[in-house]
Amino acid sequence: MQCVLDQYVKEVADFSSQYGSDSSISYVANNIIGKPTLYPQYGDFSSAYCLRSYGKWWTKCESSSMPIDDPRPLFMPSVDFIDVRYECAVYPIRVDIYETYHPGSVVRVWGSLEGRGWILLWSGEPQTGLRAAARIFSPPIRQPNQLVNLLRIEFDQRYLNYYSAFDSILLVGSTHTASKSFTLTGDSITSQIKKLGLHTTMCEEDILAGVQFLLSEENLLKLVTEPKEVELLREEKADMNDMRVHEKCLTITTERPLTEVVVEASENEGTSGGYFDLLPEELIMYILRQLDVRSLCRLANTCKLLLKYASDPFLYMRLNLKNYWWLVNNSTLECLSSRCSLLQSLDLSWCGPYNAVDTETFMEFIHTCGRQLTTLRLNNCHFIDNYCLYMIANVCLNLEELSMANCSKVDHLGFGELKKAHALSRLDLSRTRIDFLTLQLLLQHASQLRHLSLNNCTQLDMDEVALTLATFSRDLVSLAAWKTHGITTKGLRALACITTLQDLDLGWALSGVITEGLGELVRGCKGLKRLYLTALRTLTDHDLHQLTTQAGQLTQLDIMGTRNITPEAVHRLLQSCLNLELLDVSFCEQIHSTYIHQWNLQFPKVSIKGGLRHLVRIV
Repeated sequence: MQCVLDQYVKEVADFSSQYGSDSSISYVANNIIGKPTLYPQYGDFSSAYCLRSYGKWWTKCESSSMPIDDPRPLFMPSVDFIDVRYECAVYPIRVDIYETYHPGSVVRVWGSLEGRGWILLWSGEPQTGLRAAARIFSPPIRQPNQLVNLLRIEFDQRYLNYYSAFDSILLVGSTHTASKSFTLTGDSITSQIKKLGLHTTMCEEDILAGVQFLLSEENLLKLVTEPKEVELLREEKADMNDMRVHEKCLTITTERPLTEVVVEASENEGTSGGYFDLLPEELIMYILRQLDVRSLCRLANTCKLLLKYASDPFLYMRLNLKNYWWLVNNSTLECLSSRCSLLQSLDLSWCGPYNAVDTETFMEFIHTCGRQLTTLRLNNCHFIDNYCLYMIANVCLNLEELSMANCSKVDHLGFGELKKAHALSRLDLSRTRIDFLTLQLLLQHASQLRHLSLNNCTQLDMDEVALTLATFSRDLVSLAAWKTHGITTKGLRALACITTLQDLDLGWALSGVITEGLGELVRGCKGLKRLYLTALRTLTDHDLHQLTTQAGQLTQLDIMGTRNITPEAVHRLLQSCLNLELLDVSFCEQIHSTYIHQWNLQFPKVSIKGGLRHLVRIV
């Protein structure tokens, strides 16, 4: 018997971003578990799940890395995701996403059974200009003939004005699929009306008899247990067939390496390249450079001539596989390894979830293709462990950028291997288990380091980290230390010695009165463009005056959540910092929305966030 279940999230399986830290219960991903507790309230609630970024400000700074180009991505790139698991596997009917603060960032919904194959249930553009109110977002999802107990929600919050937050995610689904026993001979009410001629007859008796039949218990039961409209079913079946064919074409994996399959097909079809034989090699290569990796692999299946060109290592020097995370598995890396001898940049972020890629296959790929790698991004790659770091450090000797945010399996043994990566200039270890002694060892050897991200690395004493940076990384340009802890005047004085600093994020990391240290920091780092002092409760007008007089290059300043800043001090800052583009004074107790409105009119080039319209963010 068919049973329809309403299920709320049982557990969070994975996520790429959260505003809170793992040691807290505020603004963290786990807040999305269970039934909604906030909806229909709208506002900034610490018991919601809140994403870390908004707008395009996080890409307009020195700490942001440039994306690896993808000529024709299947979808517009998203920014973040969360994976949520449910108690029972069902055939999905509806997904309700409870948005309680700045809605509109959801762009894709995926479904899977324990991560074994992903189905795109819905895809759309981010929504802007929505009313400032809580809502239940129910996108029109596909209803595939496949059980689902895992959802991945992808977000693109680059077009939102402020942080977005979520209360809950409801999955409505059936334990059985109606399409198993349904055939295309079944009639919908619409088609039955036409067959009975009720849409043309004028006889009341015929109409009443027809309506009586249509509303009979037997007929209605048949319709309820089957799709509502035959026409809709036909369209859905066609769409599902198209999707399966499409996905088969999209996949860049086969049971055997792709090159073997291509050669066998080519031998059966002959060796002639047709008119392509007449084209100059330079022109063919120019055309192929406009294709993404998925299209190149499909093209290689056509003939031997195109196999030769589509396998040229020059076409695989920069790979962005993050845009195809649901298609990437062990076979993908095995197939690509023969073509990536010149590989320089690789983004594997989000790839290989739920054992789709294993450690051994990745290590073999790096061993074969990693000698010329300069950029390697492995965010949320949970197959990465100490052995992988050993392979990377010993093979990728030219590595300049390494990003491995949310890689939780690596400890001091793996991180210690990175001391061999002498060319590193950009390192992202956000939300990893890096400890101070191991980081100190890395910094002693990373003389080329320019950008360091330690967001949510809660095992670090940031005063000691600052002293180490002042000793070994005097050319540092950006430091992200969001949601770390322990930075005092001592740490700020140390950072003041790094005169090259332009981008500094100390949000939720500062403690105590830091007036003297902040003064030294802005006098020493005169090139500061981006400064985040989020939730520094002790910030004063005097501190803001030092920024006004010493940090004239500021383009972004976040002082959200301070208690003592007055409107007069903020106004002087706006008048003096002529390059300012973003100012966040949200939840500052003395800054009310009337001031924000006035300043927005007076300083139209500055995006000013603030005004006590909702609950105050104090954690």
